[in-house]
Amino acid sequence: MLRSGAAAEGRGGKPLFELSAPRDARRIGGAMAAAASFFAFAATTAVSAESLAQPRDTALERAAADYIRFRADVAAIEATPFNSAETTREAHRRLSTHDSEALSSGWVAYAALVAADTPAFRKALEDAVKSKKKGKNKLSGADAFFAELAADPTYPRKLPGADEAVARVLAMTAQDAARYSTLGEAFKAQAYAMQKTKWGVAKIPASSARLSDADSYGRSRASAQTPTFASVTDNGVTSPALDSAEGPWGADWGRSAGAGRMTEPNAEVIMNRVLNLAARYSVSGVNQKTVSVYARNDKSNQCLSFAQLTLRQCIAATRAPYEEAFCLGEHALNDVSGCIGWVAGVDK
Repeated sequence: MLRSGAAAEGRGGKPLFELSAPRDARRIGGAMAAAASFFAFAATTAVSAESLAQPRDTALERAAADYIRFRADVAAIEATPFNSAETTREAHRRLSTHDSEALSSGWVAYAALVAADTPAFRKALEDAVKSKKKGKNKLSGADAFFAELAADPTYPRKLPGADEAVARVLAMTAQDAARYSTLGEAFKAQAYAMQKTKWGVAKIPASSARLSDADSYGRSRASAQTPTFASVTDNGVTSPALDSAEGPWGADWGRSAGAGRMTEPNAEVIMNRVLNLAARYSVSGVNQKTVSVYARNDKSNQCLSFAQLTLRQCIAATRAPYEEAFCLGEHALNDVSGCIGWVAGVDK
């Protein structure tokens, strides 16, 4: 009798045949054993199904990062004292490098994160997903929710808690706009004060060289970094937990400056896009395609594009640091304040 793995020998000691598994069978057996070991490990270490799921798509956070970079630049400029011509030079480098479309769509993306972080809106999304039972289309839960969202993009605006989410977005926008304009007015005030200093009226490099320097700075900047939130997922609905974010990602970055209100009909259109993205983010249905479709604010984009052009023309006409300070205050900060803040009823 042959034992498993033993060989029958013929003349000359050569094996006649061998009882061994084929190569493919060995591979399958090995894979099954590895899988069994993995799931046994998962069971003993209490790994949940949610933790084994695919990573969340961060398309919304990546888009929002372009807006948050502007916040970070403003904060860095605020912390820089007016004591040399390099103050206006560095401010010009930072503020002139923001693309109007990336900045306007980044605001929409960040506003969606703020809306998704609103407890009442999150609860409404939980209830909406739970209430979706199988109907004629045989869909239920999140699938049925997304089907309704596709049929009516304004659906999230009609949910309970939507007004609270909108209020938070308007407050954030009004506060940001106020912080931008506060710095803008400070630059304009410094423009007058700098005329009494030697360095404020000293000759600086030709405007063409300074514009080229700012352009080079913009090209050399790395992409805006996507943050890692301590997001919370419960009952299939996720909130970004912005309170856990540091620095310019915090929802209260702009500080208290009123509630904000929608005064233009087009603001409601933008808010519908914000809430649509917030709903998709919360129910794990956001991706790069949906962000490119809904994270749009054409009015802000056009306004910011014109502000950039005006800033460039203003800098081209400057000959001293105090003149640069005025251009930056008026066009790189005050104009941006109005271009972003109009959604919340903020005038320049």
